[in-house]
Amino acid sequence: MTTTISKIRQLFLQAKPTYLIPVAATLLGMDERELRRWMESGELEGAETDEGLVLPWPELVSFAMEFWSQEAVEQALGADGAAALPELLRLTDLEVRIPRIEVVALERLAARDEESVSAVLARELRDLVSVHSQWLSQEVPGFARALAWPE
Repeated sequence: MTTTISKIRQLFLQAKPTYLIPVAATLLGMDERELRRWMESGELEGAETDEGLVLPWPELVSFAMEFWSQEAVEQALGADGAAALPELLRLTDLEVRIPRIEVVALERLAARDEESVSAVLARELRDLVSVHSQWLSQEVPGFARALAWPE
């Protein structure tokens, strides 16, 4: 099992309420200084405890999902992913017919950002979901829970 896969599995399947900064850095595959820089920039919010500065699990997972693609996370979790991720957050296939200009735009944005077309489209669709979240929460069972995950 590769190191990244084992780190993903540890974070998602052996979750702890909080993580000391050195442990969190190791799980993310970065050094402690780099993690502290992310905290100083406001990308991560730690909490002071009797043990020292810690990162709550939801904060750490949200941050990790910016570095690990969802495809990588789901592949690492395998069948265990069903227990770790809400159903509405798990990946699914979608076939659509859209104008070629939109396909070209997605492809170029993906190339520029060194991401997949799926990642670019998912990022853009998150805005759509956010705009309609109140209505969707009333219409779709489990929607509000999935939207609030990992809190």
